[in-house]
Amino acid sequence: MNKTEALKTEKDGLDIQEDLVRFAREGWKTIGDDDKERLKWVGVFMRRPTPGHFMMRVRMPNGIVTTDQVRLLAQITRESGRSIADITTRQQLQLRWVTIERVPEIIARLEAAGLSSLQTGMDNIRGIIGCPATGLTPGELIDTAPIAREFQRIFLGNKEFTNLPRKFNVTITGCPEHCTSGETQDISMTPALASGGDGDEIAGFNVAVGGKQGSGGPTLARSLDAFVRPEEAAAVCAAIALVYRDHGPRESRSKARLAFLLAEWGAERFRKELEARLERPLPRAGRDARGATHSDHIGVFRQREPGLNYVGLKTPVGRVTADQLDALARLADRYGRGELRFMASQDVLLPHVPDTMLGDLTQEPLLKELPYNPSEIRRGLVSCTGTDFCNLALIDTKTRAMALANQFEKDIGKTRPISVRWSGCPASCGNHHTADIGLQGCKVKVDGKIVDGVHVFVGGRGGNDPRAAMRIMEDVPCDELPEVLERLVRFFPRPERQAPPTEPRHELRVPGHARHRGTALSRGGRRPRGRAEDGRTARRGRARDRGQPVAHAGPPDPGRRGAASLAAARIRRRRRGGVRPRHGRHLGRLGERGHRRGVSGAGRVDQLRRRSRALRFHPARGLPSWRAHGGGVDGWRQPDHGATGARGAGSPLA
Repeated sequence: MNKTEALKTEKDGLDIQEDLVRFAREGWKTIGDDDKERLKWVGVFMRRPTPGHFMMRVRMPNGIVTTDQVRLLAQITRESGRSIADITTRQQLQLRWVTIERVPEIIARLEAAGLSSLQTGMDNIRGIIGCPATGLTPGELIDTAPIAREFQRIFLGNKEFTNLPRKFNVTITGCPEHCTSGETQDISMTPALASGGDGDEIAGFNVAVGGKQGSGGPTLARSLDAFVRPEEAAAVCAAIALVYRDHGPRESRSKARLAFLLAEWGAERFRKELEARLERPLPRAGRDARGATHSDHIGVFRQREPGLNYVGLKTPVGRVTADQLDALARLADRYGRGELRFMASQDVLLPHVPDTMLGDLTQEPLLKELPYNPSEIRRGLVSCTGTDFCNLALIDTKTRAMALANQFEKDIGKTRPISVRWSGCPASCGNHHTADIGLQGCKVKVDGKIVDGVHVFVGGRGGNDPRAAMRIMEDVPCDELPEVLERLVRFFPRPERQAPPTEPRHELRVPGHARHRGTALSRGGRRPRGRAEDGRTARRGRARDRGQPVAHAGPPDPGRRGAASLAAARIRRRRRGGVRPRHGRHLGRLGERGHRRGVSGAGRVDQLRRRSRALRFHPARGLPSWRAHGGGVDGWRQPDHGATGARGAGSPLA
């Protein structure tokens, strides 16, 4: 029995609530090591980088909060004397610099406001993720906010759910645009349609289980081939968690996630065990209702209710101040209906903004700090906590993420939509395995000194055809990262987001200052096709779910070509015998062709592999390392992978 299982056997984690007043009276130095672990059951975390101070993680199902709750969080943050808090990738808020003397009072204030920090750490069901625009978007199949609340009501404070083998992550979404990273969750419920008895289609969820990012690397959730109606969803999630509680592996902490039980049992056996617990059979999976596109909900979007809009605001790497939280609450009261929503991308969504007030909202000073129209580099930026506060992180992620974004904006300028996600350690809290470019922190030896570095992953994606990112570089010093990634970003073969509209377009004029005046937006936040007011073709409207006025959508893609042009290109390639450029001096041409062709799917990874060969690296021979003292494209060296080889059992590519 490992140490954590032993301490859980001695005392349930929730029982630590009885000791909080004593801890507050006697001080943090009197808390034993086992009790420091048990404090995580009530959402209180001792952080080695800040001795004597704790972090508190506050849950809110689906990220939905009222302005009164936000003001309370701002007040608690300000009272700490260090006025910062972090929005997490689970739509929660982490309070910093809390002393143990304040913990009982803070917990009481949170509970009085309808918030809770219970079970936000250790072997519990963590915050329930959902689409931040649930109940708002015209194309959504099911409003999942009530389901998330019901599921939380079932397990919160319930000791039947406080002794799971490991942490347990859940996503429940009715959004067709892949905004929740469900493929890496222990439970992923995604929108689906099943045939009813009278021939009509019933809206519900398909169920996948066993996804993860840490604990030995990424594993994508596996389908149970099961369909669940909305009214059954909370009970089915609870039953899955209890199957995991009773049968999940507990010997090794690194092999205790639900994914390892699935690997041993298989999906069919797990399904049968679930049906036995539910005491009824589950119908087979319905028709997947997810689309082929992704939306981050950043920008201005039409709601299903006429005349109203929601506005997604980019929060740089999720860090906010108490003043910004107060300002967000003020905007939600003035322009909305007293509600805000935290997003899994560490951002904030402000719903229910009337058409007539959009112009005034866009000119608010706060929107210069938290823009609705960020650059394509910033809008996809996500970062874990890093060494600022985390016990496990190896590098300072948030500061380096912002510095890299600033450098890219200066050196590269406009680019295609691209996501860059930072995780400070293999735990992958920054979700780097599903990013276009994922960066995992490590330590690198340079000229005899240990410095911050990263491993570089590319090609990750979520949705109905998910793929874990491939590691193509190791041990890149962070100081050399801009030079290394600039070439990759310039020629990254990612097509623009292009989803067909799901319903008729309704134009919206956004009033305001000159840059935004008269901008036409349709449902989904984009300009209808046709001619712009100045007579130019409104092709840039195809930047669709960037969610920003077309004035900020960037120029039309010059590489988009018709069928005749593509056919001519294929003929030219045949005349050349299908030979691809293989040398570094042709790298730019290859990348440009990748852009023009709009390569997607596996073709992107194939191009990146060819590009890696141009940089003197062959995937079949192992992973490259960046020679810190060499630099440049000549700085590659072959690492020693030992007897297993590059794709042996210990390789992430195995």
